[in-house]
Amino acid sequence: MNETGTTRAIAAIKQRILRGELLPNEQLRQEKLAAELGISRVPLREALLILANQGLLDRGGQGFVVARRSRAEFAQIHFMLDVLENELLRTVTWPDEETLEYLRSLNGKMKALIDVPEWFEIVELNHEFHRVLWDLSTENLISREVQRIWPLADTYIARGYSLPEQRRTAVEYHERIIAAIAARDGEALLALSSDHRRTTLASAEPAFI
Repeated sequence: MNETGTTRAIAAIKQRILRGELLPNEQLRQEKLAAELGISRVPLREALLILANQGLLDRGGQGFVVARRSRAEFAQIHFMLDVLENELLRTVTWPDEETLEYLRSLNGKMKALIDVPEWFEIVELNHEFHRVLWDLSTENLISREVQRIWPLADTYIARGYSLPEQRRTAVEYHERIIAAIAARDGEALLALSSDHRRTTLASAEPAFI
């Protein structure tokens, strides 16, 4: 397995999807993609299979297409995440200072991307921020399920972060979440996280118009 080529292809294709350069229902031309990325068809296909497993692509009779989520499907994804994340956050073990500093550093990197044109790394940083929160829970199977579901909404979450004020709102929520964790305030943590999810859902709504 050409891990370097596969990893590069995953990152490049995901970025094109999040940028809107590859649109929902658009078919991926594998020969053209392989040439553009400078890799063979083998690592490219591995990358496409991984992205399909993550929910960013769909497999059809003619190959791979960019996944399209309806408003109803996105609402279902949001509902599942709401239920499961609430359970995870109810069962957190309070982290040490090293973990808190890691959360602050992730959010600091997100903050640095608020007002820049190339902000797409914020999607992966946001994933990592929330993954750390989920892994504080003792409910490891639920944590894995949330991590499986989360990428299904990536394209629409990215569009919800397309404006600087939306990215700023996410960073501000993260700051308040970190403060709640540092204070070991479980009630505030649940309330802030729920509000954060609702805000993300609302900011993604224009993607369905």
